[in-house]
Amino acid sequence: MFQSDPEKPRSPLQVLQGFLLGVVASLGCLFLTIFLAGNFASRRAWIYPALNAVALILVGVIAIRHIRESSYALGTVIALALALVVDAAFAVAFLR
Repeated sequence: MFQSDPEKPRSPLQVLQGFLLGVVASLGCLFLTIFLAGNFASRRAWIYPALNAVALILVGVIAIRHIRESSYALGTVIALALALVVDAAFAVAFLR
């Protein structure tokens, strides 16, 4: 009755290219955060990691919406997840 198509195999090269795209996107989020929060840094140290986490999550949500259609999105999600973990580790270390 209902036939499900087997999932197409993912190209490792496309996943790697998506990972590199995710690295560029996470650096873009970092620079955007520095640009937006430059005036608040002297009084509130927590604003950099918080804004960076919000930016990474927003870009990640956009990539997750396309994860079934593209191998690039899978690599991007992997890179953004790693960047979010590193951001959380730096936030804990920075705020101590």
